[in-house]
Amino acid sequence: MSIWLFAHFVGVPVPWHAVRQTDGVALLAYEHGRLLELAAAGEHVPPVLAFNGQKLTTGDIGDTLDHQLHRLPETEWLALMCAASADLARFHARGHWHGGAQIRNITWDGERFARLDFEERLQPGMALATVQVYDMLQLLLSLARYLQPLGPGAVRAVLQAYDEAGPGGHALRAFVAHLLPRLQRVSRLAAWSTRLDGSRELVRLRTVLEGMAAFEGAGRA
Repeated sequence: MSIWLFAHFVGVPVPWHAVRQTDGVALLAYEHGRLLELAAAGEHVPPVLAFNGQKLTTGDIGDTLDHQLHRLPETEWLALMCAASADLARFHARGHWHGGAQIRNITWDGERFARLDFEERLQPGMALATVQVYDMLQLLLSLARYLQPLGPGAVRAVLQAYDEAGPGGHALRAFVAHLLPRLQRVSRLAAWSTRLDGSRELVRLRTVLEGMAAFEGAGRA
């Protein structure tokens, strides 16, 4: 429910059935199908080892991007985050979408990125371009803890990496322009609370918003 409310608040019309998934068997079958389709297209996803309709077993594809960033020195964060953003843009340019593009669902083995967790049934209920910008929003927000210490310039760099690596930059800028006033309203409302105003989450959000504003403003310049 919270995911659905947040998505609609930021202007992403996620279908209710995509988050209200109560049929575990159907959910497994859907993820199984997506894994096979993406693997057949040459994408890096967990290999399906076994599926009997009730249980899905997949192979290991390494440590998540979250774990990798946590282990790396801060000086190496931005390069890896920009590389992940560019890789997502190329994935989108090949006509695909993730649906759960947070850093906990992306892995990096030092040479290539891979993706996991394909439970979200966002298509055909949503336009491909909408799902793809939602992917980028998920990636960006999940990177907030690593972006905040580096400042708004790092946020802009991650967005710019996506823009330069694929054809979706125009759609991303339009989405950012649409999204910014909504999230800025949240930031202003939270300022009324001393506890919320200084919270770690809000500090991170404000850094992301400043970087998004710089990215969107550069597109109008």
